[in-house]
Amino acid sequence: MTKTDNAAKKVILVVEDLPFDAEFTLQALEKFEGRFDVDVARDGWDALVLMKQRHFDLILMDLKMPRMDGFETMILMRGYQLQHEVPLIILTNSDLDADRERARTLGAVDYVHKSGDLAGFRSALQAAVEKHMRA
Repeated sequence: MTKTDNAAKKVILVVEDLPFDAEFTLQALEKFEGRFDVDVARDGWDALVLMKQRHFDLILMDLKMPRMDGFETMILMRGYQLQHEVPLIILTNSDLDADRERARTLGAVDYVHKSGDLAGFRSALQAAVEKHMRA
């Protein structure tokens, strides 16, 4: 997926520290090629920096990351009112109900499990993006 500064396109921020998971997420988003651009941040700290520089229409974020995890990132982005109105979808390996509930409490609109079933992950991610991407 190419990055451009085309103001007419919607922009998604993917926050993912693992290169394989980031690449697979980008591949799943290829279904929407041409509809929007994608920026990638390797952890929550980098995501906050990008959020200060550019408006995003959707944020896809992992929970378990170095330096600053997804929970801390959500607390800071909402506290500093960075992209607070933007739908945020969690992408995680965690099946814990406590993580799911905490993510929702912090403002996540959806929770997609990164299971070993790559086709299932791709399908779930694409459905969540369709559901939450603003027209």
